[in-house]
Amino acid sequence: MRTCLIALAALTGFVSHASAALLYDNTTVDLLLTVPFSVGPYTGLGDQIQLTSAGTATQAKLELFNNGDAGTFDVDLELFQIDSPVGSSLGLFLLSGVSSTGGDVIDLTFNLGAGVAVPQNLVFVISVANQSSANMDLGIDLFGGPSVGFSDPTSMIVASAGPSYSEIPSAGNVYFQLSGTPVATTPEPSSFAAMLAGIAALCFIRRHHASTRLPQCVPRP
Repeated sequence: MRTCLIALAALTGFVSHASAALLYDNTTVDLLLTVPFSVGPYTGLGDQIQLTSAGTATQAKLELFNNGDAGTFDVDLELFQIDSPVGSSLGLFLLSGVSSTGGDVIDLTFNLGAGVAVPQNLVFVISVANQSSANMDLGIDLFGGPSVGFSDPTSMIVASAGPSYSEIPSAGNVYFQLSGTPVATTPEPSSFAAMLAGIAALCFIRRHHASTRLPQCVPRP
């Protein structure tokens, strides 16, 4: 369903002009909910999103919550092409030695070097590793919907051992911001029919692979 909405939004010219530097921004309405990695247990949590346009991404921001003890950990951010639900990798980025006091919100910024060429529709997945305490309980925060770009609030992307990726129901959109240089694109009339056919196929794939179980969310103070 998410892919259907994203593709239809693109075809009808759904483009936000809130900021030339923001490709996607879901950092405004805090739902005070966190999806822990331990629920699955999942090795990765993320979302499928639509940017204002294709472009070059130079910085990403995300937010975690630690519902456990203090400690340090590493965080991976990986960007993917869309498939069913995840395609080829666009880039992998690491923050190491991130500190948490326990019971705290952790805001993280990834600088993406010289920049990463990104399509308008993509998937991002966040993973954590090397926790210094076994009693840390890290998760990603859910927000109420992007002010720049688009994402379906009813589902999210998860990774399990393998890795194996799937789509599950969600209670909101994952906190995420991607900034850089947008490149406006307009579909040529000759490709319109082919795009419609592709949307129909993707809709079927998304419905086929979606789970029916909502992840357990942890309310935050």
